[in-house]
Amino acid sequence: MRIARLLALAFLACTFALHAQPQDTGLTDPAQLGATANTRYLDAAGRPLDVGSFMRQVNEGKRYSRTRDTQAGAAMLRITGPAPGHRGIRLAFGRGDRFPPFELPSLDGDTKRLGDWHGRYTFVSFYFADCAPCIAEAPVLMAYAREHPDMNFVAITYEDATDAKRFATDRHFDWPILHDGQGLIDVLGVSVYPTLMLIDPDGRIAGAAVGMAMRDDQAKRLADLTGWIEQWKRVEPASPPNGTR
Repeated sequence: MRIARLLALAFLACTFALHAQPQDTGLTDPAQLGATANTRYLDAAGRPLDVGSFMRQVNEGKRYSRTRDTQAGAAMLRITGPAPGHRGIRLAFGRGDRFPPFELPSLDGDTKRLGDWHGRYTFVSFYFADCAPCIAEAPVLMAYAREHPDMNFVAITYEDATDAKRFATDRHFDWPILHDGQGLIDVLGVSVYPTLMLIDPDGRIAGAAVGMAMRDDQAKRLADLTGWIEQWKRVEPASPPNGTR
């Protein structure tokens, strides 16, 4: 009984990972970005804020994270921490929302941006190296990718290049991997691992899910994953308000 309880606790610790919520030291004043069309500000629940309201929360001591693409001149900042009335951090984005701008280093040594994926569906897995469900899913994700060469595939982790490479080597994981992605993860509100997202050819989120059932065998997981993605592709997203999301 004690062993079973310890295993259960280890699984929960892996699935519901605690996040650091780092202040962005590279951007000491978010108001530097101003109220431009390519800059968006979000509260802790992921709701849009104007720059003045965002700055008031920062001046009150609230922390924030940001992600940006300097090449595209776009940025997104989000107040971090639990949203009032909700437990923990939650996803700020749903079907039809534009995926946040970002620029992240890859294990190949280059920098990847959202624009690199436009024109094709892109499947994203958020993971970390010692996450048991992420490890269990790796063979399924690779099997799906081999069957769908018409799509892009990428894994994103908040860990550094060393841990990202360790996962790829130990698990024979052959997807492109982006590392040091904590800012993007915080802005999205990813707090459970693995989280899976499909981005449509225009850069909007077509669907999202939290992992696959650990109790299922690989064939069942692959069938579930295939079903999810096909469903996400079939459903047309609702028109975002004012065309901003």
